[in-house]
Amino acid sequence: MKMKKKLASMLTVIMLACSLPWQAQAAAPIVSNKPHKAPVATPPAVSEAQPVKAVPEPVAVKADTAAKPATEVKAPKQAQPEKKAKKTAKKKSKKTKEKQSKVQVQQSNWRLKVAQQKLQVLGFSDERPSGRMTEATSTALKSFQKQHKLKADGELNDATYQKLTWEAFAKEGIPKVKGKEIVSRAAKYKGVPYVFGGTTTKGFDCSGYVQYVFKDCKAKLPRLADEQALQGIFVTQKQLRPGDLVFFTTYAAGASHVGIYAGDGQFWSASSSKGVILSSLKDDYWKQRYYGARRVLITNGEVYK
Repeated sequence: MKMKKKLASMLTVIMLACSLPWQAQAAAPIVSNKPHKAPVATPPAVSEAQPVKAVPEPVAVKADTAAKPATEVKAPKQAQPEKKAKKTAKKKSKKTKEKQSKVQVQQSNWRLKVAQQKLQVLGFSDERPSGRMTEATSTALKSFQKQHKLKADGELNDATYQKLTWEAFAKEGIPKVKGKEIVSRAAKYKGVPYVFGGTTTKGFDCSGYVQYVFKDCKAKLPRLADEQALQGIFVTQKQLRPGDLVFFTTYAAGASHVGIYAGDGQFWSASSSKGVILSSLKDDYWKQRYYGARRVLITNGEVYK
C-alpha cells in the first residue's frame, strides 16, 4: 500500500512539474528591442458544415472572340484630329503646288513658242518654234533686245515679249486705216436687221457685220468671231481706242460675239434682238459677258502697260 501511495505521489509531482513551464511561458510577457507588429488578420476558416457556393460559369463567348485573351482585344486606333487635319492639308498643299508648277511650265512654253514665231516673222531666227529655250533662241533674243535697246540677256522677260508682239504686229497688222474711219462706216449700217450667217446689208450676224465694215475700208479680217479674236494684240478696257475689236461670250463659250469699239465706253455690233445697234460696255448684259479686246489697226498705236 505504501508503495502505491508513493507511486501515486510521484506521478502527481511529475504531472505538476510538466504543467508549470507551459503556464509560465503563456503568462510571461514578450520582451524585444523591436517594435511590436500589428497582428495579421487571418480569414476565418471555412466551415465544413457550410461549403462554399459554386460561382456560376460565364456565358459562352462567340467562337471568334473566345479564342483570344481579353488583353488582346484592342479598340481601333483613332488618329488625332489635329494631326490628321495637318497631314491632309499638307498633301493638298503639295498637290496644289505641283499643279501650279505644271501650269506655269505650260504657260511658259506657250509664251516662248509665240515669241519664237515672232522672231521668225521679224527675221531674227529660222528655228522651228518648239516652246523650249535653245541656244539659237537665246541668241536671237539677244539680237532683238540690242536692236530695241532692251537688256540683252537672252531671256524672255515681259518687256521683251511685249516688244516682240508689237513689232511683229506692226509688220503683219492692218496699216494706214484709222479707227475713226472704221467707226464712221460702222455707224452707216445702223438698223440693218440681224440674220444668222448674214454678210450683206440685207442682214448681218455679228462677225459678218465687222468683216463687212473693215472690208469697206479696204482692210481684211477673218469671217468668224473666234478667228477675229486671234488677230492683232491684246488690249485692256482702259487701253481701248476707236476701231479696236471687243468680244463677248454669249451663245457659246469663248469669243462668240464681236463688236467695234466706238469710244466713250460704247461699241457697234449686230445684236440678235435689235440688229446693228450702238451699245454700252457698262450695260449689265454686256458687262457680265465681256471676254476681251484686240487691236488690229496699227494706227491705234503700241500698247504699253
